[in-house]
Amino acid sequence: MKKWGIAALVVILIAALVIYIDWRGRSYEVVEGDKLVVVSPHPIEFMIPLIQEFENETDISVDLKSMGTSAAIDSIVNDENVDIMWGGSLLSVGPYLDNFYSYETPNKKDFMYAFTNEAGTVTCFSDVPSVLMVNTDLIGDISILGYKDLLNPALKGKIAFADPGRSSSSFEHLVNMLYAMGDGEPENGWNYVKSFISQLDGNLLESSSVVYQGVANGKYAVGLTFEEAAVTMLKSDKHVSIVYMNEGVVMTPDGIYISKNSKRLENAKKFADFMTSKDAQQYMASDLGRRSVRRDVESSILVVPRYKINNLPVDRNKVIESKNTWIEEFNRIRKEDGNG
Repeated sequence: MKKWGIAALVVILIAALVIYIDWRGRSYEVVEGDKLVVVSPHPIEFMIPLIQEFENETDISVDLKSMGTSAAIDSIVNDENVDIMWGGSLLSVGPYLDNFYSYETPNKKDFMYAFTNEAGTVTCFSDVPSVLMVNTDLIGDISILGYKDLLNPALKGKIAFADPGRSSSSFEHLVNMLYAMGDGEPENGWNYVKSFISQLDGNLLESSSVVYQGVANGKYAVGLTFEEAAVTMLKSDKHVSIVYMNEGVVMTPDGIYISKNSKRLENAKKFADFMTSKDAQQYMASDLGRRSVRRDVESSILVVPRYKINNLPVDRNKVIESKNTWIEEFNRIRKEDGNG
């Protein structure tokens, strides 16, 4: 009996220890719950004011990691500590949607119709047109109205373009070129892409930020970028202008993507709700040069109204299915051109 009594006491002590450890673990999770790990390809200067407002309003601390789109996708897919990928167009992120948690923000009722039909794993954040950014000091009397004008021999080696395998904005432009220069049939646009690659003269940049910074700082005469980056440079008194390609402009929403593996789902939902709220979206549109997805938010006066842009439709499913094939073809042409 004495032995049974000792054994019972040991069991009780072990049970108590397990309960204590479990309580300590849950207590630790509460502390962990006060933060959020976010990876993003957005420009730092774009993200910081929005992150600060989110932290102030929610008391949730954001561990923000800035990286290119492909690195951000790899991070949210393979790193269990990452909660959210903020940014990256649906055309670039589309192949990976199975890795994301399905959440529908209550703000969706205020979205423009074009942004209400996305899968539950996507929270549309902003509307992003592809544009050309021109350095007005360097361009001289060269007229640039669209892609065709980039083939001007005087521009050879003076065009900034990032690797479409690393940059979502460059992949967007590759898609835009294929559809625009192929008259709606992307397979007919590769002749243009081949000529365009030759115009780069071996200059394929590593990230989207190098593109718009290179044009703004006078290293390149023209760059293929996204609207908000060009607006930011314009507002910084850089000598640049924005061109919406006359052959057609692909306008694709980017998103907020919550990881299936997130251990802080409630905080991740709060992030999606905050970033699509009217106040955050109005600030983004009026001060940061990004187009809102909401019906009740007006765009910046620095951007051309959507109805005045030659909006070029694309087959999103085809683009998503073809992404890797098209990037491989782009790289094959580069090597054939002697710049691989």
